[in-house]
Amino acid sequence: MFLKRRITKHYAMVLFESSMKTHNMDSIYQKIKKISFLLSKNIELNKFFHSSLLNSERKIQILEKIFYSFDIFIFHFIKILIIRNREYLIKKIFLEYQKIYKEKKGLLKCIITSFFPLSIDIQKMIIHKIISSEKSKNKKYQIINKIDKSIIGGFLFRIGYKEWDLSVKNQLLSIQNIFKNSI
Repeated sequence: MFLKRRITKHYAMVLFESSMKTHNMDSIYQKIKKISFLLSKNIELNKFFHSSLLNSERKIQILEKIFYSFDIFIFHFIKILIIRNREYLIKKIFLEYQKIYKEKKGLLKCIITSFFPLSIDIQKMIIHKIISSEKSKNKKYQIINKIDKSIIGGFLFRIGYKEWDLSVKNQLLSIQNIFKNSI
């Protein structure tokens, strides 16, 4: 598992660096997003990339008909994956590429979990109250508001590996632990 993760990151970084040098990075990102969406929705295409019934040459011929006119650069990248027998990782590589792109562009993914949907103004206010460092002020945020009725109230805020749990459920659990420890 660790090796697959390393390989995925390596190929995603190679794709990112190559797209920076030779093409419009934003255009490649948008196209990779479309392909990732297609891979997440199309079971047959996923089976195609995982199939061992087709040899590499045949897979390349089929994909040339699909991707060559869409984007030559992406087609050649997929061709390299097929030649090196890494095509089964294409979905994960493209997802990792998107993470790298967002990170390099200064886009931070923020997840706010609340009991009910929050307005955009409240979401932005939460971000600016919690994140006050100078490094983070120049960043752009992708805000995702998840709904979880089990938190009772308040919210859970997550950026990367950092998490702020300001939910009523967490506060009740803390009070419960204090009572348990005092007895």
